[in-house]
Amino acid sequence: MIVESISCDDHINEDISRYAAKPGSYDSLSTFQISQFFKRHESTTKDDCNRVAADILKSPVSPTPIQGAQSYTVAADSSQVPKVIQFRSLKLNIELVELAKQSYGKFVPNCEYQGIIGGVHVYMLDLVPGPAFCRVRREFHTLGMQQRLRQTVQDFARFSASAWVNKPAITQPPGLLEEYSRVLDQVSDGLPERIQLKLDDVRKGLPLIFRAGYPTAVQHDDFLENNFHVNEATGQITGVVDWAAAIIAPFGVSLGGLEIILGIQTASCWHFHPNHIKLREHFWDIFYQEVGQISADDRRSIEVARLFGLFRTHGFEEGDARILYLEALCML
Repeated sequence: MIVESISCDDHINEDISRYAAKPGSYDSLSTFQISQFFKRHESTTKDDCNRVAADILKSPVSPTPIQGAQSYTVAADSSQVPKVIQFRSLKLNIELVELAKQSYGKFVPNCEYQGIIGGVHVYMLDLVPGPAFCRVRREFHTLGMQQRLRQTVQDFARFSASAWVNKPAITQPPGLLEEYSRVLDQVSDGLPERIQLKLDDVRKGLPLIFRAGYPTAVQHDDFLENNFHVNEATGQITGVVDWAAAIIAPFGVSLGGLEIILGIQTASCWHFHPNHIKLREHFWDIFYQEVGQISADDRRSIEVARLFGLFRTHGFEEGDARILYLEALCML
């Protein structure tokens, strides 16, 4: 079935901050996630984890404001101990986290394995200062707060460019080109012609991102508003967390994370900041300043990778949301 193109452009000049979830919503989510974590791990209690964490950090601990679906995280109550202890259902690939650290430097918190308790893996990580972006997103998108958002965009550009500039020796997983082609085949079903033509352009460009000399990079595959922290006063990105979502892939497939900063997703639309075009231009200005002189083929490859990432991320949404998001994000 072909779905007609749907646009979200009717409200492009509005204050979109009202679409962002309030901090209290994330408090409720974290409470639920903690409850679910310990339901899945009945042999380990919250008190057990808190005692283990307190012993490691030599400080009383409290749950962090943002939790995860597959982990329980606590921070030292003492400001003299800028660490967190995280209890995870699945073991982290520490080698991959270290590769991410080589590429992204200070944006990636240090991580040390501490052992296992009741089938749960225990890690000590640096405490990333500042709130998660999700807790200040509403404030940052309020009209008149553009300078902070601009700083966040600027730091995301520097973060992204780091993986181009710092290239640790990485082996690309086999079969990715074929896998990416299959993804586009699946996404293409039922697309309106305009989006289909864009997808076809990406399909034709896939060999560019697999050619010799084009960088393979560790990338965060879940760059959502709860997975990076900011300085609330300045907008600077202070760190990126949850590197369990890291992938090894052609550079650029995670650049769609910019859209999380520039807009707010709802069930019926992707609402962009009124000044998102200038902010987007600022991102690319800073990005290319950081990566330096590169070829036209490399620029084209980066765009192909970025668009592929957006199709892969949003092309499997259910119902009309799939077309709405692809129309908003891939047709700029």
